Amino acid sequence: MHDTNGAAATAPGCLILSGMPGAGKSTVAPLVAAHFPRAAHISGDTLSYMVVQGRVGFTGTPPEEADRQLLLCARNMCTLANNFADAGVFPIIEYTIDNPRLLDHMLHLLHPRPVMFVVLAPPLEVCQARNAARPPRERVDLDYTPYYRAMEHTMSGIGWWLDTATMTPQETAAAIAHHAFTQAAVQPPAQL
Repeated sequence: MHDTNGAAATAPGCLILSGMPGAGKSTVAPLVAAHFPRAAHISGDTLSYMVVQGRVGFTGTPPEEADRQLLLCARNMCTLANNFADAGVFPIIEYTIDNPRLLDHMLHLLHPRPVMFVVLAPPLEVCQARNAARPPRERVDLDYTPYYRAMEHTMSGIGWWLDTATMTPQETAAAIAHHAFTQAAVQPPAQL
């Protein structure tokens, strides 16, 4: 069902909004949510930072613990998304999903709900400039060039990749709200 502006009035399923640091995820996600009568913004970063003792970032060591905490964060995001969806609230997950294994894991946790996967994909230089302009406490102080290139290589063609370099956050949100249901649908693989 669509409203007069084209956004889904009753949004089924879940939207996953991905992209590198500086792509605009945390700015755009609540703006997308504003296009729906009932929607929730689920920040994966917020959930991952709930581990206040023993937290290991995605590039941390030991790598087994970093992977375990990443999968825990994914499970928590999807559990929240399912709870919101069960209550008639459209969930928008915002997190960097940079490899097919993590996305497949989340698709299985969200199944059988329909899932839309949108990657905010301005060029690397735009992401880096936006990240550098952030306040120091919000800046990602890591050369994520290899992750950007790896994500392009392994995730290209999955979901809807939206180059937002020349779009405002409001234009980006409107495009996602109006077109994600037709442009960004993804299916879980038959087996993990």
